[in-house]
Amino acid sequence: MLKGFSTLFVILILVSMLSCADDDEVDCTTALPAPDWFELGFFNSQGQALIGSVYLQEEFRVFNSTSETFISPMASGDQTRLQVRFPDFETNVDYFIELTSVDTDTLRFLFETSQGPCFLSYDLQQVIFNGETIMVQNTNRVDLIK
Repeated sequence: MLKGFSTLFVILILVSMLSCADDDEVDCTTALPAPDWFELGFFNSQGQALIGSVYLQEEFRVFNSTSETFISPMASGDQTRLQVRFPDFETNVDYFIELTSVDTDTLRFLFETSQGPCFLSYDLQQVIFNGETIMVQNTNRVDLIK
């Protein structure tokens, strides 16, 4: 009786091990990607948001000598911030953001892109605003003081 039980036990262990062998693979059809964007806010020295008060545009032009894109305030959530999509930019390249027809600033985003099992992921490391390095404390949200 004990020999039959131990054989059954070994068979159950083997079946269990074989059924778990594919658990290390990620099912990309059900996985959700991490956001491919971060929030960018412009504030005065008193901490008041400038997007939506001083800068009242639906879209802001971001450009350099080789590209142009438009970024908008957050579609949902904080309307005082812009949604910057990593795929629209190159790392370590200067861009100009036209906040008004007479107010243009220089931005440079330094970020790493890595390929995960299903999607690309982005890691914002540094922002340079008008030549000044901004400490990135939260890689999902950057506040700039004007």
